[in-house]
Amino acid sequence: MLKNCLQCGKSFEITDSDLKFYQKVSPKIGGKVYEIPPPKLCPDCRQQRRLAWRNERKLYQRKCDLCQKSMVSMYSQNTDFPVYCSDCWWGDNWDPLKYGRNFDFSRSFFEQFRELMLKVPKAGVIVYKSENCEYNSLIGICKNCYMCPGAYNSEDLLYARKTQYSRNCIDTLFVDHSELIYEGINSKNCYNCKYIASCKNCHDSDYLMDCDSCDNCFMCAGLKRKKYCILNEQSSKEEYEKKLKELKQKSAKELEKEFETFSKTVPKKYQHQFNCENSRGDYLQNCKNAEQCFDAYHLEDCKYVIEASENKDMMDVDFLDKDDELCYESLTGGDGNQMVAFLEMVGLSNNVFYSQSIINGQNCFGCISLPKKAKYCILNKQYTKEEYEELVPKIIEYMSEQSSEWGEFFPVEISPFAYNETVAQEYFPLTKEEVLATKSVGLNVGTGLDLSLRLDSHWRWKDEEEKIPNVEKMIPAE
Repeated sequence: MLKNCLQCGKSFEITDSDLKFYQKVSPKIGGKVYEIPPPKLCPDCRQQRRLAWRNERKLYQRKCDLCQKSMVSMYSQNTDFPVYCSDCWWGDNWDPLKYGRNFDFSRSFFEQFRELMLKVPKAGVIVYKSENCEYNSLIGICKNCYMCPGAYNSEDLLYARKTQYSRNCIDTLFVDHSELIYEGINSKNCYNCKYIASCKNCHDSDYLMDCDSCDNCFMCAGLKRKKYCILNEQSSKEEYEKKLKELKQKSAKELEKEFETFSKTVPKKYQHQFNCENSRGDYLQNCKNAEQCFDAYHLEDCKYVIEASENKDMMDVDFLDKDDELCYESLTGGDGNQMVAFLEMVGLSNNVFYSQSIINGQNCFGCISLPKKAKYCILNKQYTKEEYEELVPKIIEYMSEQSSEWGEFFPVEISPFAYNETVAQEYFPLTKEEVLATKSVGLNVGTGLDLSLRLDSHWRWKDEEEKIPNVEKMIPAE
């Protein structure tokens, strides 16, 4: 099946296996399957829409709206909704179900979800079981880390995105099980290295690319199991140390330029895959039937997935952890999710749809900020199992027939972040003018709410604010 993307106009294919997946992930309620229809947007536009809901790097100082303590937050002080510090959001001093409301069949679902978003408190940052890591978000089981989104099980990191099981690293990206790394990218099991990319099992080396099991090498590319090499030429230990001393008289900028020129002369692999079967993408390991997947491990039967591990049967998913299955159009998730779709920030949940920040949830629809076990909730209102199974099908049918919302991820317009605050700006960079001129398409959405952010508005842009005071103005005159 060929379709034209309603957002960018490009043609894209929906295969028979895609249709089978949509059937598989469709919710079954009361013995009836409520099919998820094929998407209206191409894979790139779908991903752009999801990523416009994830803020990794824009942090602000503000007060917690519950305890009033100062905190670091993904949300500025000027938000229209309450924001809690981590202790308060995970604590017992508030009840997310008190914000519950009835579904209104005269208004669109996304409008009602946006209205709920303006009332329910959000966590200022997502920091899980970590110590001295307040200047981060989306980080877990870490200690002494600063500005390290996506870090996990790591210690003493600085500016290290998606660096896991590592220690003492600075300025790294996708570095795993490594220590003492500076300026490392997509590398694993490395020690005491600087300026490395796509390396594994290397140590005591600088300026490496696509090297495996090398030590004491300098400005090398494409080598395996080598020692005492400079510019891919073998040296004795004595020669290596002498040449290295001479080369290190040059500035880092000179060495970087020289290495860049040299590395272009060495053939590159068309994609980085290890122990993969029938897979297409880059930086994949132990994957089977992974189509257009990137930076992922142990995937099976997945498509359009980035940054995930130990998952199966997923499509259009970004930034999920392990043991997730049957997930669709979702981002930023933890472990153990099954049968979830159209979600932002979910963990240990199953049969959850169109929700945000759900932990240990079961059979929830259109809910926000449920950090503890919850089941059979709709728009944060508690129902019995029988009531839930009677109402949700009616909402799905309404979203399908009246507003064209069923099967589509949340529109960019109702994201709590401006476009340039999010990862979307990194993957799909736009100018301010382009952002303000763009609006979501394909939804028959009403305008019944008098909100500052309307669904008929364009995407948003946030101008930079002066955050660092002028030092000269702070020094008192003598």
